[in-house]
Amino acid sequence: MSIKQRRIQFQNPGSEYRGKPFWSWNGELKKEEIVRQIHIMKEMGFGGYFMLSRFGLITEYLGEEWFELINVGADTGKELELEAWLYDEDRWPSGSAGGMVTVDKKYRMKSIQVKEVLPEKFNSNGEEKLLFVAKMEGINVHFYRKIENATEIDLAIEELGAIVQDLPGIWKVLAFYIVEDECTSEYNGTTYIDTMSRAATERFIELTHEKYLEKCGDRIGTSIKGVFTDEPCRGKGMGDYKEEDGVITCSMAWTDDLFEEFLLRYGYDAQEVLPELFYRLKGERFAPIKHDYFDLADNLFLERFAMPLYEWCQEHGLHFTGHVLHEDSLACQAAPHGSIMRFYEYMDYPGVDVLRADNYAY
Repeated sequence: MSIKQRRIQFQNPGSEYRGKPFWSWNGELKKEEIVRQIHIMKEMGFGGYFMLSRFGLITEYLGEEWFELINVGADTGKELELEAWLYDEDRWPSGSAGGMVTVDKKYRMKSIQVKEVLPEKFNSNGEEKLLFVAKMEGINVHFYRKIENATEIDLAIEELGAIVQDLPGIWKVLAFYIVEDECTSEYNGTTYIDTMSRAATERFIELTHEKYLEKCGDRIGTSIKGVFTDEPCRGKGMGDYKEEDGVITCSMAWTDDLFEEFLLRYGYDAQEVLPELFYRLKGERFAPIKHDYFDLADNLFLERFAMPLYEWCQEHGLHFTGHVLHEDSLACQAAPHGSIMRFYEYMDYPGVDVLRADNYAY
């Protein structure tokens, strides 16, 4: 394209270069109103729109009427030379299909939670994933040992007393539990999805993307240009620290095969050194598990959520776009997903050739 042609295009850009608003669908949707609003967006100079469910929606999300109206949106856009884009969730964050995925408990988000408590106040419920006794001083752990069950606590402390008597701090029990997220109205009475589970993501694709493919037909990849995913995350990153009645709890993201994947990829057993993920060993700010656990959680999020969505869109001629949760700063990113740029490698935009790291020749 010549400089002159580019100048003309810049002065009067096509739909692909014009802004596309989030078009919130709520209340009881009507065909006539949808068509009317699309004409208004054309008059305003927009290049298209994202059709998305929002609070107050009365029309059944992903019901027959929903898809009929999505097709009205796509067809009217085509007539007016506007781009129609899908939004992959009922509100946000993306992944649960409005709670339809997480009706099945095996797809629900979970965390591994540490409970720090004085030995004399620890009451076992038999559900501990791992159990340690530890010599603690605030967030510093000066010594710890894994034990098999709560009946060993007093004996272990007695046997280890002479070994650690010169170390600062007091004895604590560190009990680790696998905790499922609480059900809320945000997910229509269920929870968010385990985004580090490939099976959960495949169920999301089945209930959402495959339904659009079935109901929208050849509009997919033509009059419907792409899919927006909104604020997915891989779970907690120790941001829920709480102290109540002398008991401290804090949580980190979890999926069912995390320990197995950790051993496979990093060559050591995270279960043996798990206190070092949450605490500072002898006051040191860094321990290998801190880096490796966050790195693994991010990689599982990418491999089992971002990549399957990207690959599905690529296969069906759609652009994959959106954003992840909390992009404000590096610290904000670390807690819910790790790194926005590692996720955005698997997004593409109209008119942009995506150059992926694995396409390089080394």
